[in-house]
Amino acid sequence: MELTAARDQVEDLAPRLTKSIDRLDSLNHGSIQIPARIPGPGPLLMLGAPGVGKGTQADSLKKLWGVPKISTGDILRANVANGTGPGVRAKRIMERGGLVPDEIMTEMVADRLGLTDTVPGFILDGFPRTILQATWLDGYLIDHRPGDVLGIINLCMDFEEIVERIVHRRVCPLCKAVYNIQFKPPKRTGKCDKDDTELIQRSDDSLDVLRTRLDVFRKETEPLLQYYRSHSPFIQIEAAKPPSIVTEAIVAALTCFRTPTN
Repeated sequence: MELTAARDQVEDLAPRLTKSIDRLDSLNHGSIQIPARIPGPGPLLMLGAPGVGKGTQADSLKKLWGVPKISTGDILRANVANGTGPGVRAKRIMERGGLVPDEIMTEMVADRLGLTDTVPGFILDGFPRTILQATWLDGYLIDHRPGDVLGIINLCMDFEEIVERIVHRRVCPLCKAVYNIQFKPPKRTGKCDKDDTELIQRSDDSLDVLRTRLDVFRKETEPLLQYYRSHSPFIQIEAAKPPSIVTEAIVAALTCFRTPTN
């Protein structure tokens, strides 16, 4: 199978890493094989604008490597539901209409990263969101995972392509299957292929809401992107391609960084 797209994304890697790419030519389209010499992906961070497919790729990598996908939304809901100390404090703040401060979020994240399932690696989706959180994460990795290097995956897509992907997205409220009425329509118009449930459009998938979300992304996340561009590995991936091809490009790039070379 051709991995030209993946090669294009990693052509700026150090020459000593290029031999690793040859080992990826055995990848079969639709059935990605993880190189045996990589026991886990290590710590990973997914970055990208709303709608580029961060969650989709995080889910795919989670299945491939068997490592947890960690999102602040999931962590926050779990802490509130379980009545943990930080969860109780966060709930009080949210009930007053406030934003959960960094010190509470980082406490929750630290507790989650301390669980044994993160040993071979983990995938962060939605954290960090601020430079303060990013510097905290750097310190956490130094203190608790010495020698581990955070891999940053930045998924990129043009605004027009994001609009096409999001405003035409429909979701099954029962099984959570996702469709695109232009590019991946259901077999029956408006009905889920799996359970025949009426598909819905999420309230935040409208064009107006999407523009607002992208504006917020530019203001809040661009500084974070600039911060992480000085880190290595910072892997930029074109996300407009089919999801399986994007996953293969990510695996190819990570393999080059993670696989030991002689």
